[in-house]
Amino acid sequence: MASTWPSRSTPVSKATITGNAKGIVTTFHPSCGSGCQVRAGGGLASPFTLNGSAHTGSADHTFTVSRGHPRSSHTRYEFDFKKPGYTSGEVAYVGSTYRCDDEDRQYGAGCVYPTRISVEKDWTKLSDMANMPGIGDNIRKVQRAGLHIGRPGSTVPLTRATKAKADENRKEVCGPSVRPKPGDIWWTVDPNDDGTMPSCDEYPFAETTQGGNTYNPPNRSIKWVPLKENRQQGGILRTFFGRYHLLPGDKFYVQAGQ
Repeated sequence: MASTWPSRSTPVSKATITGNAKGIVTTFHPSCGSGCQVRAGGGLASPFTLNGSAHTGSADHTFTVSRGHPRSSHTRYEFDFKKPGYTSGEVAYVGSTYRCDDEDRQYGAGCVYPTRISVEKDWTKLSDMANMPGIGDNIRKVQRAGLHIGRPGSTVPLTRATKAKADENRKEVCGPSVRPKPGDIWWTVDPNDDGTMPSCDEYPFAETTQGGNTYNPPNRSIKWVPLKENRQQGGILRTFFGRYHLLPGDKFYVQAGQ
């Protein structure tokens, strides 16, 4: 079992006090679903009186998950109001659904909002794949095509596939029978350096449901690249999936430039 601790800042703005509203004591009561515990922290850990000052605290979560069993939940944020001699009241709202998992051995347990589409590396910076001569060129070639598959902001994001689907995609597009054609090798191959050996690169990636023969050219492309490029690309994707807790079915974009 592994526990994750996502903490969410919860601000309470200044209150405008009118009439007999002075002296209202407020208590923050967050709660979440099965396998999840949450407690108020910071300035909201104890009851406070509404006044002309802002109050900022946190909702500190503990979510218990095990490998192979991701769990989803949401948090209910409730504020109770009490004043002697008056009827008590409350205000509550429910936050967005989040998912916690312990699927990646390197990065361990963590939580994400799965409906938010991630970008490798982020929305403003180019992916490290963009700077690889062969792989970057292949990604941009397809992202410029009609569907702009995987380009940030396009209507066709990439979707992480299961391992079985990824293996199937590789066989379809870059299987053992696929060989370089004349002119495909654009770099110097050194027999003493396996990193320079020809390697078939495909985009959309085999690790996505858009890979394989899902689309026809120009919305799909292969390019022969040095093996070291393909190895680096694989490492980048594995790191991205682990760090951002992308599981099969989750969507993402790749910022490869124009």
